[in-house]
Amino acid sequence: MNASARRATLALWLGLLALLLAWHAAGGARGLGTGVLAAIALPLLAPLPGLWQGRRRTYRWAPLTLAPALAWSLTEIVANPAARGIATGSALLAFLALAAVVATLRSLPPQA
Repeated sequence: MNASARRATLALWLGLLALLLAWHAAGGARGLGTGVLAAIALPLLAPLPGLWQGRRRTYRWAPLTLAPALAWSLTEIVANPAARGIATGSALLAFLALAAVVATLRSLPPQA
């Protein structure tokens, strides 16, 4: 397995999670309740153990957990000029995390 692709996936995944939490903690989420933040951020926690261990099965379903963060990001880019910078950053991190997952899957042996 390509360890650098796996490390990149983990770093991007944690970076996206940290960006969302930091934005909320900094008060940028005035209209966004904690429940909505949980719906966006909690799915990102689900695949972390499998991503850390390099399980191929987890790398296959993990991109599905990026959908809420990506949907929020794209919505904020269009609808909220004040949050456009942070939303663009989170969308970029989500897309890069998806690319890193694909790179990792391509580097794993077929039967891993």
